[in-house]
Amino acid sequence: MSQRAHDAVAAGYNSGSGIIADKNRAVAAQLGERLRLRAGPLAAADLGVGDGAMLAQLAALGLPLTMTGLDVSPAMLRLAADRVPLKTVHAPAQRAREVLPAAAFDVVLAHFILAYVDRHALLAQARELLAPGGVLSLVTTTEEGGGPFFEGLDRFFLKSRNPLKRAMGRLCQRGIAQSHVPQSFASLEADIQAAGLVVLRRDTMRQHITFNNADEAYRFGIDEGWAANFLTTPGVPVRAGKALARWGTRQATYPFSFTHVIEMLEIGMAPSSTNRHTERAGSLDAKGIA
Repeated sequence: MSQRAHDAVAAGYNSGSGIIADKNRAVAAQLGERLRLRAGPLAAADLGVGDGAMLAQLAALGLPLTMTGLDVSPAMLRLAADRVPLKTVHAPAQRAREVLPAAAFDVVLAHFILAYVDRHALLAQARELLAPGGVLSLVTTTEEGGGPFFEGLDRFFLKSRNPLKRAMGRLCQRGIAQSHVPQSFASLEADIQAAGLVVLRRDTMRQHITFNNADEAYRFGIDEGWAANFLTTPGVPVRAGKALARWGTRQATYPFSFTHVIEMLEIGMAPSSTNRHTERAGSLDAKGIA
């Protein structure tokens, strides 16, 4: 996602309730159990820190954390720095290894950033950042519950007789094509294994969502950022993109319902990769992981 789009999302980002808050609580509870088994101070890096809410959840557990937050958006980094004590790094997740030290982090967080970060690049970056025995916390939606949305896109826009609606449908398709959200857990797991990593724990959260009107759909998709790729259309200012999105949400019929399927994964080094990684890490002490 471009900086301008992500800065725009920062203004309406909602981590206090809804999907993000539920996810943060669930991940913190499970991940905290694993991190408590590691000795000494813990280093955490969040590759899409947003407003810092996930790191704040971990810090609230009383873990001895040194925290680094990376984000493409200066506006988000300011929100995070206001919330928790951390080192902020202005960079996209796909450049994390260029700006963060290798084999230095007990936990790497990558939550809801696959919409705009290539999966293979992200996994490669995270793999290089993990300390021996460290864990990648990867959270992503999948396309599993997206049937109603794709059907609505086809019915309301792509097959419309109105050329403006068809153009809107193509813009939506472009935003979807930019996303790296996996079709399913199975496709994501294959990428994880190909990167020399292994899933240590999997939890799936399904949230049924209903929009009763266009304002609710717009707030979810644009203000809260779930469809913010729409705002990255080349040559279209963010303000104009928001106006188009506002018009587009008014073309659907309501109520409109779908299921948000979210995979919450703890990922570690595959055994053969761990040996090679430890050799590269040199003098860093290995720490046990459950």
